[in-house]
Amino acid sequence: MALMNCLRAKGPMPRHQLAAASRLSAAELTRALKSARQMGVVAYAGEPDVAAQAGTLLVLTGRPLPPPRKVTPVARENTPHFQPLLDAWGISRPARRQA
Repeated sequence: MALMNCLRAKGPMPRHQLAAASRLSAAELTRALKSARQMGVVAYAGEPDVAAQAGTLLVLTGRPLPPPRKVTPVARENTPHFQPLLDAWGISRPARRQA
């Protein structure tokens, strides 16, 4: 969203200016650009005719972001599973006290 908001507010710009303007780290910008280009939201100006270079402008394509994917978390037990570790270390668990 930071990438798209920056391009929307300031217009087409090369990658190095976009990094400074969006305040994303190099790794974050790389991931954001990869995802945005795969979704068709951002493209290099003149693409596919022009090979991307350092000064090539990045532009918004006008396509909206697809809706976020719904990911259901994996169901798991809420109890810790330390027994294999305790077995490896040769530690036995104390017996539960009965009231």
